[in-house]
Amino acid sequence: MSEPIVYLNGRLVPDSQATISVHDSGFTLGDALYEAARTFNGVPYKLDQHLDRLDRSLKYARIELGMSRQELVDATNRTIEANRPLLPDDFWIYYYVTRGLYTFRHYQPTSVSERPPTVIIFCKPLEFAYFAHGYQHGVHAVIPPTRRTPFQCLDPKIKSTSRLNLVLAEIEAKLVDPAAWSMILDVDGNIAENKSGNVFIIKDGALFTPKTDGVLGGITRATILELAQKLGIPVHEADLQPYHAVTADEAFFTATSYCLMPIVKVNGVALGDGAPGRLTRRLMQAWGELVGVDLIEQASKYLR
Repeated sequence: MSEPIVYLNGRLVPDSQATISVHDSGFTLGDALYEAARTFNGVPYKLDQHLDRLDRSLKYARIELGMSRQELVDATNRTIEANRPLLPDDFWIYYYVTRGLYTFRHYQPTSVSERPPTVIIFCKPLEFAYFAHGYQHGVHAVIPPTRRTPFQCLDPKIKSTSRLNLVLAEIEAKLVDPAAWSMILDVDGNIAENKSGNVFIIKDGALFTPKTDGVLGGITRATILELAQKLGIPVHEADLQPYHAVTADEAFFTATSYCLMPIVKVNGVALGDGAPGRLTRRLMQAWGELVGVDLIEQASKYLR
């Protein structure tokens, strides 16, 4: 096999042939949902929770998937097995679902048989070399001017592809520092999230993270809260402002892909001694013990 294989509407096709119509609503309107999981030791991690979240997004967006859970899991396994020869030990699993072809009846209720959705599954290598540098040295978080879309406009608990504001925020952060990661605020000036992850800060031995009213409560975020409880680290969900990030002792981002990424600088101000902090490292170790993979060791193998 010379190229990746993609699941597209019930068929496994070569990546170069995995095409959709220019009239697909995902392309014309950004009318699409997505979900992303990853593996540890080659096995999908918390896949049921990811698919549960996809189900909730589909229900809220009024999109009929046209597949049972078992059919979706079977399609996932077929896609993984078709791609294993080209994949590293661990990798992404992406799901994209659109409402299907756009028509003048687009906003009227229709059955799956009348307008079937577009369903896509593909696998992709994780960016281990990129993660490795951040694990070892930490990243610079920059607060951009673009704000998170208010939940009254588009609830961030829906994983939709309508993410232009998050893309712009990430670009704005990198205009300050090409290596920066965005730390995005909501319209009230509270810390919301990164373009694809949640935010945690540590102060005086306690862990703080934004409430989930206006952010996606990530699966990794929930796992970190569980690990902190087991380790006896106090946890608080609260409104946090840039002040709290800049004056934190430690901070980190969480996401499905990299799990936990240390933040060592916010808006140019070093946190602690400017290196990944003690509790951050402790949580990274606990994560590795939970999933049976040393995050730093695994990613470091891909450094050149």
